[in-house]
Amino acid sequence: MYDLDRLAQMWQSYWIDRSDCQSEISRVFQLLIDAYTHPDRHYHNLNHIDHFLTTLTRFNHQLQDPIAVKLAAWFHDFVYDTHAVDNEIQSAKSAQELLASIGESATTIDRVQQLILATYGHQIDPKDLDQSIFLDADLAILGADPVQYQAYQQAIRREYNWVSPADYQTGRIQVLQSFLHRDRLYCTDILSTELELIARGNMQQEISELINS
Repeated sequence: MYDLDRLAQMWQSYWIDRSDCQSEISRVFQLLIDAYTHPDRHYHNLNHIDHFLTTLTRFNHQLQDPIAVKLAAWFHDFVYDTHAVDNEIQSAKSAQELLASIGESATTIDRVQQLILATYGHQIDPKDLDQSIFLDADLAILGADPVQYQAYQQAIRREYNWVSPADYQTGRIQVLQSFLHRDRLYCTDILSTELELIARGNMQQEISELINS
């Protein structure tokens, strides 16, 4: 379960040199909180953001642009509508607008947008270490223990409760198999060693449950 005070402290730590923009920094933070606590967010909520950011801390010594990566984590699901197909694009646009309002540099904003857009399809560029870490952290939930993974798959289903059981089964299996068909799910050595086999087992188990449901 997320700790809102801890998340607020993390957010404030990115802006220690922006005391002149404090009201805007607080406004943007509240917009993020409002988005991720929307009643329709069963998985893509603050628990996911907290888990994402916590995973990223394991790579602090490797990240080349830690602020951009962490800001991208905050904004990557800012817009999340299960009826839409352009959530990543809309989230990237929102990041550009809101980070510019705080006075963030164009270079950082561009990088944040690149990382957000990379979550569409999760096609990793192994030459881009920050992107590899970012996308691995986003998928860390796939390697969770069975209880956490069960909660995750149930939360995803609730986010798509408007989809018929048959259509959900087809679509979800397609997504899971697209990951299983990859030679390697995680690009970073740390998460590949720790989570690869667990994640594959979790997804295979979910497919089996979907087929037999």
